[in-house]
Amino acid sequence: MSIRLSGFDVVKGAAILLVVFGHVWRGLETAGLMPDQALFARVDAATYLFHMPVFFLLSGLFFSDKLPPLVFLRSRMMLLIWPMVLWAWLDAGLRFLAHAPLKGKLLTPFEVLRAPFPSQGIYWFLLALFTLSLLAYAAAQIPRHLRFWVIGAMIFTALMGWINVAPFNFLWPSVIYLPPFFAGIVLAMIVPRTALLGKGFALPGALLFLLGQAILAFHLPEEGHLWAALATATATLGFVLIFANLRGPAPVVARLERLGQLTMPIYLSHIIFTGAARMILTRFGFDGLALHLVLGTAAGVIGPLLLVHAAQRFGLSRWLGFGPMAQRAGPAGARPV
Repeated sequence: MSIRLSGFDVVKGAAILLVVFGHVWRGLETAGLMPDQALFARVDAATYLFHMPVFFLLSGLFFSDKLPPLVFLRSRMMLLIWPMVLWAWLDAGLRFLAHAPLKGKLLTPFEVLRAPFPSQGIYWFLLALFTLSLLAYAAAQIPRHLRFWVIGAMIFTALMGWINVAPFNFLWPSVIYLPPFFAGIVLAMIVPRTALLGKGFALPGALLFLLGQAILAFHLPEEGHLWAALATATATLGFVLIFANLRGPAPVVARLERLGQLTMPIYLSHIIFTGAARMILTRFGFDGLALHLVLGTAAGVIGPLLLVHAAQRFGLSRWLGFGPMAQRAGPAGARPV
């Protein structure tokens, strides 16, 4: 089972590279190093159209409600909330010491202390996934013949923008990414996960991905919620089908698979390394876009991998929120990110 499902780790490996790239890309724009705003907007929209929905789709696809309620809650707290709190503090503390802004603003000591409550940086993902997991666990208690209708109603109301969580604005990401997460759950209820794996799916996946990007390129999402949903859905599913069935050079596929097994530590720590790379390059007078993209993305991948190695050596993986999958390989379903 785990060997066949390893294709989903390849998907996650490719997606986490885009997450790192996306944060480098946005970081350069925030730092005033982006020479072409039109280019920035096109690449940013094309990347963010699907790369985070991919993680929510896969998280829903591998969601399990088999644990007793309190055990489930405790496991989600350890897997998602503890890393969010710890790394929000670490990121904010390092930014404060380095006088590096967060969203264009320098942090005060008080803002460092309250950084996880709620997270002001990239760690919103973990809170959103935690919230959606609790909602999915509750939905799993509904009889199966009614569950499809309940989930369908939740997806539709979220897509139409009918859910309002104000003034609890930190819950907006949970609303935004509810559709792909629950779409993954529905998909797993309808077909086995292995139904998405097969040599013949890569080409249809590429066509779906291009369709999603074309919808975006022609600005159709501006016409309404359903066009935006269609663009995201086709690009996301297409990306999954392409990389779950990737038939490239074996070393490349193996490296993507390993990155997919380490998405949690990469996600948690990459922003520190990409920010450091940008600051160092800027300090020494290097402001070329290509150089920043290559070295920043490389730092955002290699830095976390070195950190994983150090955490393994000193037995700190669990305390750093990396989880057991930073210590050994395993099936995609064992990881929430």
